[in-house]
Amino acid sequence: MKMMMNLFMSCYALLSVLLIASLAFEVSSTNVKNGMGNTNTMPEDKKDVKRKLTGEDDKHPYSQNYVVVTKAVDFVRLFPNGGNLVTYLNDFIANKKSNPLFPIQGSSTTQKGAVFATDSIEVVNAPDGVEVEVSSSGSSFQYQFAGNRKIKFTPVDDPFYFLHGQCVATSGFLEPSMEIPTVSGPTTVPQPVITSQLCKLNLCLGGRGASCIAIYSGSAYVFNFGKGVALNNGAEFATDDFIPSTFEAPPLPPPFPGTIIGGTGAFEGIEGSVTIATIAGTTGPIIFRDGCCVCSDSRLNTPVGSIVQVILVKSNMPLPIGP
Repeated sequence: MKMMMNLFMSCYALLSVLLIASLAFEVSSTNVKNGMGNTNTMPEDKKDVKRKLTGEDDKHPYSQNYVVVTKAVDFVRLFPNGGNLVTYLNDFIANKKSNPLFPIQGSSTTQKGAVFATDSIEVVNAPDGVEVEVSSSGSSFQYQFAGNRKIKFTPVDDPFYFLHGQCVATSGFLEPSMEIPTVSGPTTVPQPVITSQLCKLNLCLGGRGASCIAIYSGSAYVFNFGKGVALNNGAEFATDDFIPSTFEAPPLPPPFPGTIIGGTGAFEGIEGSVTIATIAGTTGPIIFRDGCCVCSDSRLNTPVGSIVQVILVKSNMPLPIGP
């Protein structure tokens, strides 16, 4: 009887050990699965993120850079009341205060530029700017290009390679206005700041203009488009002949991302993303030196120069090289 009792106790002890070992193994396996048992083991959620990121890269293996050149006359800024940047500046300078008829929110820029391959365009530093006639007497002054850079020359474009579309400011505010010196006396220049925008653009790459990539962009976009007017026109003048002795280039707008939402022609079914960066710009509006208003003469009604942008496209299908 005693012998049977000892055997029973031994079996009970063995079963207890096996049960404890089984529970320990289950807990250990669960901890490992959740990333707690081994610091070198990646949690499942991080594995999923890695798989998703790798999948996105695999879906958009093709990339191409393009350069877009937009002449000043083909870049138009309008306000909801139909006024352009010149009428906005004229109104502000005349009244020395903001006009509710020119709200920043809802203002838009519309452009149409020619698309080129990156090796077709050369952008150079332009520390001396450009000389522009700014008075009825024929006087000329030096003005800077945005970013202190300009396109060296514009090659002949292919009419079937172009970028066109519109960006609308979805939010913004007015910074305190700046008073700048001019030949005719101090002039007050407004400082409107865009804080976000929405863009709908078409990048057309051949196909007789029918093979286009549709781009959507909605993001933060902080840009003061009045600062360049004040900087470029607010030069300090020599006391004898009113020749500008100092002047500063207008700033370039920030880059912004975009998503490819579809395509036409050869790009039906395209997916991907884009990044658009401005690397050179125009002089911006030039204030007429005979008075405290922006020149309304057709030669000076628009800025001087061209806007140069680089567009990086990543997609799920091959992309042609620009002309």
